[in-house]
Amino acid sequence: MDITIIGSGTCVPSQRRASPCVFIQAAGTSILCDTGPGTLRQLLSAGVEISAIDMLIYSHFHIDHTADFCPFLFAAKYGKRLERRRNLTVVGPKGLLNWYEGLMQVHGQWIIPEHFSINWIETAEEKHIFDGFTVQSAEVQHSAPSIAVRIEESTGSSVVYSGDTDYCEGIINISMNATKVILECSCPEEHKIAGHLTPSLAGRIARKAGCKSLVLTHIYPETDSHDLLTPLRTEYDGPAEIAYDLMSFSI
Repeated sequence: MDITIIGSGTCVPSQRRASPCVFIQAAGTSILCDTGPGTLRQLLSAGVEISAIDMLIYSHFHIDHTADFCPFLFAAKYGKRLERRRNLTVVGPKGLLNWYEGLMQVHGQWIIPEHFSINWIETAEEKHIFDGFTVQSAEVQHSAPSIAVRIEESTGSSVVYSGDTDYCEGIINISMNATKVILECSCPEEHKIAGHLTPSLAGRIARKAGCKSLVLTHIYPETDSHDLLTPLRTEYDGPAEIAYDLMSFSI
């Protein structure tokens, strides 16, 4: 399984960090988790064309996690390289189809596929089986509805993507014994806000879940100036690092 952090930032513009997106290749399938604004351009920097994407997974419907969905569909209509003819799977929380129907009221035919179809999967606390891997979802504490996902290959390698979440049982349970957990860490220790994590809370999740390694992402510009690893180490002593754009690793 190969993973690239396409965007490690948030809704707040940053020269250092693009908005949230993670690219995962699992059992020969190319997956994007969230598509924040600027994702399409960031993918080119990572050497990935949108025509190669098989699956989109959305953690929730906030703009900083979904803004490039309409551009993705729009771009798929144009150009010999980008014109899409392979079907697309889109996974998201309950309400996914209603969200898309609302987008169609704004954008009309420009986001309606012409040469491919979309397989829509609305999910909450479920496991979905694909060729060589599974996608498991869990409800987490952020805006309602919000999910975290666990992508696990038949070989046993697994990665969890939290989306946005506060400390809750959902993110702990889905992260149990995972190979890699990509966990949001929006807030420095002394500035906790509802619906998001601090480093010590992220560490507590990792420790209780017994995950093998941890990556912190969804970093606000003001959070960048703080020491995140020292408070995290009060809870978790496993391998941990702070994400940066275009960071890649294999598990």
